[in-house]
This record gives sequence, structure tokens and C-alpha cells, in this order.
Amino acid sequence: MRLDSVPVTLARLNYRVLRIPLQVIEDRGMSRIDEQAPARLAFEHFLIDCDRAAAYLLGDENAAARAADLRRHTTTVRFTIAHEQQRIQHERLILLARQRARFNERRRHRGGRTT
Repeated sequence: MRLDSVPVTLARLNYRVLRIPLQVIEDRGMSRIDEQAPARLAFEHFLIDCDRAAAYLLGDENAAARAADLRRHTTTVRFTIAHEQQRIQHERLILLARQRARFNERRRHRGGRTT
């Protein structure tokens, strides 16, 4: 072990100790919340940022792996949310088109009169 690697090793150890309560919150609290809940997604994004910073600054490969795994998971969840929103928007557009068609049909039957 080189002398300059001692501070990095200590910082890595401190990060792992700091990460314990965050992992407990993730395991015990956030895992009970719906995957698509904004609070859970925000917390997971926070964990990703923390792990990425630890991976970059401390060379922590475990943190890099955790960040990558969580990033893949949250990307899938966010894609699912976006797909659902797109489906809902599509249904709304179909409904609007039907309502518009009924409105125009009624106007046509009335001879274009407005009352």
C-alpha cells in the first residue's frame, strides 16, 4: 500500500459507512413505495449521484456497480412512466377527435345554425 493511497482508502471506508443508513432507508422505506412514485425516483437518483461521485473521486468499483445497476433500474421505470403517459395522451387525442366529429356532425344536421 502506497502512502498516498491511505487517505483514499480511509475516504472510501468513510463513504461505505455513510452509505449504510442510506441503504437502510432504501431497503426498509423506499422499497415499500411504488416504483413510479416521485419521492422514490428522486431518492434513487440521489443514490446514483452519490455512488457515481464515490466511484469517480475514490475509485470505488462497488459504488460504480451500484450506480450502474440502479441507473438501469430507474431508466426502465422512467421509460415505463413515459410510455404510459404517451398512451394516455394518445387516448385523449382519440377522444377529442371523436368529440369534434360528433360536434361537427350535429352542426351539419342543424344546417350550420348556431343557437
